Amino acid sequence: MKTISISIEKFHKKFREEYQFLYDNYDRVAGYNEAVAEFDYRMNNDPAFNRMASEFAKYRQDYITSDREAAAYMFAWAEMAEA
Repeated sequence: MKTISISIEKFHKKFREEYQFLYDNYDRVAGYNEAVAEFDYRMNNDPAFNRMASEFAKYRQDYITSDREAAAYMFAWAEMAEA
């Protein structure tokens, strides 16, 4: 697995953009359910991913509690990890 470095500020900006896109489209977006399932799986089975998500929650002072937030997190993570 490759190591990536992402600015938490830039990630937060991308997360907000993805969240707004999901909101504007009533969550009817290709890959939505898969992104939510992937987030749930990784939170329960990948300690490094769990730590990253926890750090992000501390940064924004809010936990990821909704499916929309989980999908937005995964979409932002996928896009920024590829950049």
